[in-house]
This record gives sequence, C-alpha cells and structure tokens, in this order.
Amino acid sequence: PWELIFLPDKSILITERAGRIRLFRNDTLVIRPVFEIPGIPLDNKSGLLGLCLHPGFSKNKLIYVANNYLSDNRMKLRITRNRLENDTITDALVIRENIPANRNHTGCRLLFGPDQKLYITTGDADEAILSQDLKAFNGKILRLNDDGSVPADNPFAKNDTALKEIWSYGHRNPQGLRFQPGTNDLYASEHGPTGGDEVNRIVKGANYGWPVVHHRETRVGIRPPLHEYSPSVGPSEIIFPVNSRFVQFNNRLLMATLRGESLISLQISNRRIVKQEIYFRKRFGRIRSIVIGPDGYLYMSTSQNDPPEGSGGGGYDMILRLRPAPGTGPIKPDSVIKKVAAMVEPVSTVKSKTAIKLITQLCGSCHGNDLKGTKTAKGLINVPLQFGTGRTAIVKNISKGIVAKGMPAWKGAISEGDIGLLADYILAQRKNSSTSQK
Repeated sequence: PWELIFLPDKSILITERAGRIRLFRNDTLVIRPVFEIPGIPLDNKSGLLGLCLHPGFSKNKLIYVANNYLSDNRMKLRITRNRLENDTITDALVIRENIPANRNHTGCRLLFGPDQKLYITTGDADEAILSQDLKAFNGKILRLNDDGSVPADNPFAKNDTALKEIWSYGHRNPQGLRFQPGTNDLYASEHGPTGGDEVNRIVKGANYGWPVVHHRETRVGIRPPLHEYSPSVGPSEIIFPVNSRFVQFNNRLLMATLRGESLISLQISNRRIVKQEIYFRKRFGRIRSIVIGPDGYLYMSTSQNDPPEGSGGGGYDMILRLRPAPGTGPIKPDSVIKKVAAMVEPVSTVKSKTAIKLITQLCGSCHGNDLKGTKTAKGLINVPLQFGTGRTAIVKNISKGIVAKGMPAWKGAISEGDIGLLADYILAQRKNSSTSQK
C-alpha cells in the first residue's frame, strides 16, 4: 500500500504499488479492486503511487492518480484524472505524462490546495542536475488547473525558456506535501542523498538547491530548509491534524518516516520549527502514508519491503488504525527536542570538498563510507566497474552514472574537480586493497 484517502462515506481508498486501487468499507476490504492498471513496473519503489480527490468530489466524483510506466525502456510518471462511481473508476483522462522517473526517485505526492489547484511532486529520477533545469520536469513541484491546463499565475507561465507547470524547483525526492490550515503556507518533506533529509516551506518560484547545495550548506538565491535530518529519517507523507483524538498532534506538522520508523511531530511558530517530538519509534516499521479519519483516529500504511533500504519491523505491510486508550491521557513521545536549531538565512557556505566528505554525503548510503558495499549496492573496491577500472573509466562512471539501475549521474551536479577527487580516491582504495590482498 502507498496512499490512503477517505471518501465522504467514510470508506478508504488505498493504492497498491502493483497497480490496484482498493476499497475498505465497513471494516472490510472489498475483494474486487475498483481499478487496475496492467503492466505497472515494480522496481524498488515504483508502481501505482499517489492519489487525491478533487475538492468537488462529492458532486463530480473526480479522483487523480499517479503511476509509473515504461516508455522506450525508461521509467516515466503519468497523472490521470478519473471518475469513481458505483465502486468503479472510469473515464481516465491523461493530464500529464512523460515525466522522468526512476526506481527510487519519483516523488509522486498529489494534493489540491485551497486555491483549487493540483500540486504534484516529482523526483530527480537520478539525474540530479536536471532539478536545476527549468526545461525539465525532474525535481520539481508542479501546479496545474484541475483539467491539466497551466494556471496563468504560475511563476514561469510567461517564461518561454521554462516549463510553465513549475511551481518550485531544486528538489531531490519530495514525498510529503501539505498546506497549513489558517496560514495556507505549503510545506514539503524531502529525501536527501545520505542524510540531508529536509522539511521545507514552499514558496512560489523558489529554488531549493539540489544538487548545488544539500545538507546544511547554503547559498544566496537558494532557500534553506526549515530543518535538516542527518542521519536520514526517510520522510514520507506529512499532515496537519486538526480534529485528531490524539490532541497533542493537533495543529502540528506530523511527518511519517520510513528509515526512521516513527512519526515526527513538529511545532511551527512564525514559520520556524521550534519543537520536535518523536512517537512510536521502531514500533510499526516503515510508515508511508498517514491520515486522520472522520472518527479522529490516526490511520497509517507501512512499506516494510522497500528496497534498497531493506525491511522495517515485520515482514508484511499493514493498514493501521490507532486510537487513544480510554482514561490514559495524551501518549508520551519517545524523545523531545525543545530547541530546534534554525537553519541560517542563505549565505554562501559551499566550499571545495574532500573526497571523504563527498563520499559520506553522496555515495555512502549505497556503497558504504568505506566503499565496500552495503545491502543496497555493491562496493567499488574489489569488483569490476561498469566502464572499466582506469581513471578515465571511473570518471565516466561517476559522470554518467548507471541511471537505469539507480546510480545517479553526477556530471554537472558536482564540479569536474570533485569528480576527479572521487575517481582518484576510488583508485587509491582499489590499489590499497589489491596490495593488502597480496
């Protein structure tokens, strides 16, 4: 399961990555899916993902669905508008397709705002530098009218050198998106490379930096995150509970986490995070979607078998409903941070880096900081490499990546000098390993 959405009759729509939309009604999962998409590519985290209702759903029955598909053997993302009547989805209208995607970095959260516009998150599709390219859909938050047309007040609507759908850019893989009640400020959660996860307040036309800046780096003209997480928590869906029976969550930003296997509650004051509390740590495993139901209870979906990160708690996925135990009072957090350090205003802090720092920030989560491999990917020391083992070949490997297998292409995203630093370090480590084995 990926997304949970409540219908007006209190039924729940559930997307399943394998291409099904399921209906849970009267405490029973309806056997027959209300919708199936054949041939969905299932590779790591791809599949049928985001789902949202039209603000006028009670009358027009329109729902919006995001799913991956293959075109010329490349992963893409498609957004369709559909009609749900008599427990069946029909009248699919493609409102956007051919959005670059990949097995890990697809984004895919759909949301209607108080302005009645549709917001869509996209991942960088492992081509990091395209997040900075206003002519590419990679690494963006898009904004459309409900029929797929472009709103006239989009920031680049009159710019002939940019995609007019773009609302913000410089994102890596945003998977949470929500408007704050009362302020109508838009917030997003985003996955970083190795750590560097972010919570951002999204501003029209703003640049959020990836891959030019990440972690706690800043630069003039790029908006810093409200908060950065290293080590990674794997942020997923975010909500602003209003009528939750868990009173301590109301009027907080509540964030599901995958790698962190917990819920994070964030208190926001004057557009800054001033307090953080962590709940249910390691209790339910990897949490993907969260929603407050009409009954005020908290509903969650899990993503335990979610390569390449491995498995969380439990060997199967669940839809969970949590309700406060009678007479026990507010639940207690696992940990509390009462003073959250604010990210500084943008100033230029990006400096040339050492090979060790580059590996720790960009490569370590997959290949390990020692480059000997992890459960996610093989190492780079005692193995053959895609383009060969000489310096020129290793530079090519770093520059081009192996995008189809989830290794990012770093050309343009980091300097040629930094690519050379990485290549020289890898060569040295391979030589040291070979010598020690002799």
